[in-house]
Parts: sequence; C-alpha cells; structure tokens
Amino acid sequence: MTSIERTAYPRFKRQFTTKELSDIYTPTFAEIAFAYSTAKGESNILNLLVILKSFQRLGYFPSIADIPLKIINHIRSHLKFELDIVLGYESSKTMYRHRTAIREYLQVKSFNQTALHLAVSAVKESAQVMDNPADLMNVAIAELIKNRYELPGFNTLNRLVRRVRNVVNQNLFKWVKLCVAIWKFVFFLT
Repeated sequence: MTSIERTAYPRFKRQFTTKELSDIYTPTFAEIAFAYSTAKGESNILNLLVILKSFQRLGYFPSIADIPLKIINHIRSHLKFELDIVLGYESSKTMYRHRTAIREYLQVKSFNQTALHLAVSAVKESAQVMDNPADLMNVAIAELIKNRYELPGFNTLNRLVRRVRNVVNQNLFKWVKLCVAIWKFVFFLT
C-alpha cells in the first residue's frame, strides 16, 4: 500500500500559523453570504462554512471528527459566534444538502463513473512510462482536479492505481515475452 505521505493527496497539516489560518480558512464575504442563504441557524452556518473551507483546501469532504479544532475555532471566531456553537450535524440529510450546495457553489462534480474513467485512463497512460505507485496516484489526483471532480477516498485511489498498474505491467511483460520469442525465432532461422 502506498503511504499517503508519499503522495500529493491533500490532508490537513498538524500545525497552523496564524497567517495560514487567516489566508486559507477565513471565509470571504461571498462565502458567508452563501452560508447564510443556504443554512438556517448558527450551528448549520458554522457547519457549512467549516466544510466549505475544508473542501476548498482538500478537494474532498473530510469527516467532521478529522477537522482540526484550530480551523473550527478560527471560523467560529471570524463569524463572532459563541463558543457553545459546536460543529456537527444532527441530521445526515442536512449534511448531504450542504455538500450538494458546496459542490454547486464551487462548480465541482462528485466522484462518479466518468471521474473513475478519467483517473483510470490517466494512470494507464502514465503507467507505460512510470512505475512508482505514489507517482501514479499523483497523476490520478491531478487529472481529477483538472477536470473539477471531487477526490475519492485515499484507499479508493490506492486500489485503483494498484489494479491499473498491475494490468499495464502484465501487458508489458507479455509484450516483452512475445518480443523475446520472436527474436529467438528470427535468430534461430539465421
């Protein structure tokens, strides 16, 4: 299995500077207006903005439990919400609606069969000239981002890369074996 640290798969940093929090995770006026027009109540507005800013940074929706407290507190503070307004959804339907609204707002498509085919094609082509699984995963990530698709889970990409890489390598081995057989046949005739 490829280590996530060896790939370009986005993830949260362990530590943030004040400047990073401000530059990356401070919601714009347009984003705040979007949140207020989409969600009702401070808790849901906080939820929406935290997952929006997280998605913008990562390209996928992280688990609420995986979002660093510093990011949550920074956004809560920026909104001037009380500390008792906590992150978390009471209804999965609300979370689903927020995710759909965020995709539409950012003009990003959810990972689907088309995205899968794009990633497979990019990895298949690249596997002809490179073999490192981390490099192949980075190719898939770049292709999905370029085409404005949400990234699937790391393990999904890892399995995709392993399968495609294996098929390409098997085809290359068969081709080499055939070339050797032809060479032996030609050499034997001369």
